[in-house]
Amino acid sequence: MDTTYADSFIVEGKLSLPYQYFAGRTGSKFIISLRDSKKILGVRCNTCNKVFVPPRSTCERCFADLTQSWVELKDTGVVTGFTVIRYEEPHQPVKPPYILGMILLDGADTPFPHIVKGVPISQMKTGLRVKAVFAKKTTSTIRDIDHFLVDESQKIEIGYTYDELEIGMAATFTKTITETDVYLFAGISGDFNPMHLNEEFAKKTPFGTRIAHGALPQCLIAPVLGMKMPGLGTVALEITTRFRAPTYFGDTITARAEVVEKIEAKRWVRMALTWTNQHGKLVAEGAALVIPPTPLS
Repeated sequence: MDTTYADSFIVEGKLSLPYQYFAGRTGSKFIISLRDSKKILGVRCNTCNKVFVPPRSTCERCFADLTQSWVELKDTGVVTGFTVIRYEEPHQPVKPPYILGMILLDGADTPFPHIVKGVPISQMKTGLRVKAVFAKKTTSTIRDIDHFLVDESQKIEIGYTYDELEIGMAATFTKTITETDVYLFAGISGDFNPMHLNEEFAKKTPFGTRIAHGALPQCLIAPVLGMKMPGLGTVALEITTRFRAPTYFGDTITARAEVVEKIEAKRWVRMALTWTNQHGKLVAEGAALVIPPTPLS
């Protein structure tokens, strides 16, 4: 037999072949549940203590009959693996690029592939929590789950960690101190000193009018340390303040915190604090010793 093909011309090609297959009793019940009840069913093997989804009629480990061992699963889970589909082929569920993830539902022991949305491809990673989004129009297929959406409610953004902080990094928070603020602060603190609340009394003081409690503008450093620099997850160990000038009603105070020292042995950070008014005048200054947030596990 002549096996020389040097003069043969080989044409590469692909077939798009419509076909049908019977999903079986187990597969049919799984699909019907998705279609009619928007419920995801699996089967449990009590011998192996495993929950399989998509369901199967026989345990792949001990060969037990699972056709009567149905369990309803939550529509939430975690991504255990993924790939990014970048090439385009006929009959793809969506236009590339898209993310195909392995979804391990809560309560299941076997993941299954499905489309993941709600996160940039560059930021996709395993471990993300996801929730099923059911299709508005049924196709009587696994696509009755349209996709799995990254669950942003589980996402927690922490502030700058010790390793991310650098000397000189700073943040500010600005607020105008109103009469309402002063009265509310008096109620919270219990400090009803007439210097803050009684204008006729305050006229007789060296300030000539009412002034805000000293601790009121001082509080404006809290959103700086706790929300901006270092941010969420910060623990404040010590805050000291020296007042330099009064804060009057209507003053706009800017609280500022700047990283001035990193204490490697403790992984703590010391920050210089200032409070200035709308004229740039220093009304207070101080320092804070904080533990920056640690990465979430």
